[in-house]
Amino acid sequence: MTDTSEQYSYLPSSEEFYIKYALYHKIDASQASWSQVQAMISANDTIDSYCPKCEEHSVFTRIQNKSVRIYDGYEVSFGHAFQKFQCARNHSHSLNFILYLSGEDHSLQKIGQNPSVADLNMHDVKKYSTVLSKGYFNELKKAIGLVAHGVGVGSFVYLRRIFESLIEEAKAEALKDDSFDEQAFKTARMNDKIKMLSGHLPPFLVENHQLYGILSKGVHELSEQECLDAFPVVKVGIELILDEHIVEKQRKAKIEESRKALAKLASKG
Repeated sequence: MTDTSEQYSYLPSSEEFYIKYALYHKIDASQASWSQVQAMISANDTIDSYCPKCEEHSVFTRIQNKSVRIYDGYEVSFGHAFQKFQCARNHSHSLNFILYLSGEDHSLQKIGQNPSVADLNMHDVKKYSTVLSKGYFNELKKAIGLVAHGVGVGSFVYLRRIFESLIEEAKAEALKDDSFDEQAFKTARMNDKIKMLSGHLPPFLVENHQLYGILSKGVHELSEQECLDAFPVVKVGIELILDEHIVEKQRKAKIEESRKALAKLASKG
């Protein structure tokens, strides 16, 4: 289970808090003024988010702010608030959040929301279904879903499996070159394997070859919160590999289309 006693030590932006943070993760607001906390949860600014009902990104504006109790600084023992944001594309679509502010430890957390964090963050990875097998794409979705519910270690298990599969794909490409030393690759540590595949992997990953070590450490040593904090960076590393696969797939498709078009023109001549 997730240790919900762990707290963030800073105030995030409204958008980050509402869209990215998992339910029940506490934000330590003890060093912030009440006006700063109020400004964050009121979110007078707009929120840019995916709208699951529109199936597109949209801008949401806060339209409702109800509190069960009117706060008096941190003198209150507890307080709940309901926040509602309206989609600019369709006003019947909304994001809804229930917040809880504790006067005991000066913490703030979301204790309910609809749509879920996973729903709001899943759209951006749909494109990877074209370059990941169905099994690994489902594992990517599971990793994101676990993080959305505050489970960091479990998410790393799935990301590590995906990472290893992508390294194997890069190795298959490298084997097309007769100079590639497969035997040395088999006995090398993962960091060295990444270096050996530098011509088949994104420069970011080659430069940050310790990524796999972070994944492995997360599975065996890191706390839930440490894994949650590291998840975005690790996920970006995997996405960069997948982005290159998408670009290469599109390049090959264009070449094939051009080849067919030229052959058609030639046949008319």
